[in-house]
Amino acid sequence: MSIITLTTDFGMKDYFVAAIKGAIYSDLPEANIVDITHDISPFNITETAYIIRNAYKHFPKGSIHIIGVDSEATQENKHIALKLDGHYFIGTDNGIISLLTEEISPEKIVEISIQNETITGFSVLDVFVKVACHISRGGSLDIIGKNCQHYKIIKEMQAVISADNNSIKGAIIYVDHYGNSISNISKKMMQSVGQGRAFEIRAGRHSFKTIQDKYSDIVDFTLPPENRFKDGIQLAIFNAADYLEIALYRSIPIAGGSASSLLGLDYHASLTINFES
Repeated sequence: MSIITLTTDFGMKDYFVAAIKGAIYSDLPEANIVDITHDISPFNITETAYIIRNAYKHFPKGSIHIIGVDSEATQENKHIALKLDGHYFIGTDNGIISLLTEEISPEKIVEISIQNETITGFSVLDVFVKVACHISRGGSLDIIGKNCQHYKIIKEMQAVISADNNSIKGAIIYVDHYGNSISNISKKMMQSVGQGRAFEIRAGRHSFKTIQDKYSDIVDFTLPPENRFKDGIQLAIFNAADYLEIALYRSIPIAGGSASSLLGLDYHASLTINFES
């Protein structure tokens, strides 16, 4: 039986998540449901894509991922289901898919055609749950929709390489639990463009000429313990997902601030890497 994951912006205060799980278990009592997160910022497409892209690959092939963010079907945003990298994704054609498929092309996409069976007007409950249970039982995508060759593409949040190959312009696409600011510049892209050249990262009013291998590399352990740690030590690092991140060492957002708040690097803030020509 396939794993069914849930990623939404519903939070945990309301009944929505419980209702979704109840509906899945009612249709598929033996289901194995995993919560990825329900704390996506409301309607935040890039945040959703970042979370899904870096979480799904750790699940077994054949897993089914329900994406309940901006999930209402409209004339512009249709409900779609696709198979990608051996996994199934169910959501809305609102641009999330294009941010998932930057490196891997979908094996199959269908436009879901069971909207006329809605009961509550709650798309994830009425549509996505039925599709997920159908797939989990071994059902074909062709049964729940028609082939779809095109999907909405969001390009404004993709990092851009300059024509002379001497710079990369990116943006902050995610702020994590620690308040660290994560960009859309991957380690692979930086290495491909940089080719070992010296560089300077400009992020707001701050600059970095070194990328740490791990967070604690910023600490001078030759100093006495009482002198090692300074509030607000800034660093650049490639995080566990291999994306360029600007962080404050051991920051506690609710106590003393974070990179996103103290450095002014919230969502959509720009940053640039300039290489020696």
